[in-house]
Amino acid sequence: MNHRKTHFDAELRRLLHDPTQREVFRIDDATVGVTNGPLSKAILAARPMYEPERIVFKPIRGVPVSKATLSTVMKAVLQDARRVADASPDPDAPLEGIWPQAGYRYLQRRLYAADPWPIRALVHRIVNQASLFKPALDVVMARLTGGLPFDTASALATKLVGAASERQRRATVTLYRRTTQSICATVSSLVTNVLWLASPSEVRENSRNCITETLRLLPPAWMYHRGACREFAKLDSRIRATDDVLVIPLITQRDPDIWPEADSYIPDRWAGVSNPEASDYYFPFGYSHDRCLARELVLTLTEHTVRLLAERGVWTDKRQTSVFIPMKSLLAPKRLRVVPI
Repeated sequence: MNHRKTHFDAELRRLLHDPTQREVFRIDDATVGVTNGPLSKAILAARPMYEPERIVFKPIRGVPVSKATLSTVMKAVLQDARRVADASPDPDAPLEGIWPQAGYRYLQRRLYAADPWPIRALVHRIVNQASLFKPALDVVMARLTGGLPFDTASALATKLVGAASERQRRATVTLYRRTTQSICATVSSLVTNVLWLASPSEVRENSRNCITETLRLLPPAWMYHRGACREFAKLDSRIRATDDVLVIPLITQRDPDIWPEADSYIPDRWAGVSNPEASDYYFPFGYSHDRCLARELVLTLTEHTVRLLAERGVWTDKRQTSVFIPMKSLLAPKRLRVVPI
């Protein structure tokens, strides 16, 4: 795979190669970036994540998502992920095409195709991109979901969208949209990264090591934003109490002082490691108490999908020798051609 070239967005490229973008560096008057491993870990451990810092489970119209609702969501999405992983592969599943877009469609179909319209429409990628219209769309969908049959729907749809009042339905429809889109987008991005970095034989031999190493080199969440607080200023004199902090695992997880051959894809480095997240300075899903609650289902669905691709003999087109990775919240090649091999 050494002949392949990965081209990053200019800002990402600067982070990867500019020596001034290391340790603790100022991004603007109110923000610092941190790539130092021990300091990154200390910052993530210093305080719990604030509600606005969450992505999927951030407050809905200013109201925090309750622990009871969060528990309901996580149980449901895990149930749906296990249903997909345990089910017989769909022989008609379209796996070829341009990823991660094709992967998003595959996951949307496998996870949520049985959900009743109109909420099923909320998973569509176009809805994910129409940010200005999302609140209004949630209101419309909430009005349309009352009385719909959910007999064969996903566990997530059944548990969330059956709320009694329209106000409750509006909040749960928003949560359904955020959760389904986040799952499909995150898993399809991670699978795309595995398709680019790994080979089918490596995946068939040890898919979990391939995924773990891919998460090191291309963590889907490549940075974590933390709002200013005094705890961070106490950890390092270069951080002011008024500074927001960006912890950047994309760089920390490529630190040559921590990782031998840091920029190389070496899945065997994880051989015999039963719990990669216990490794120092490896936090693709966050740290400790604030780790992504969906990481188990993301790993389950990613492993299911990459193994299915490898077993089907569908993988990255060998004629594609380079990809471009834009600077988005989820890092993945923009257009990866996946074909029968």
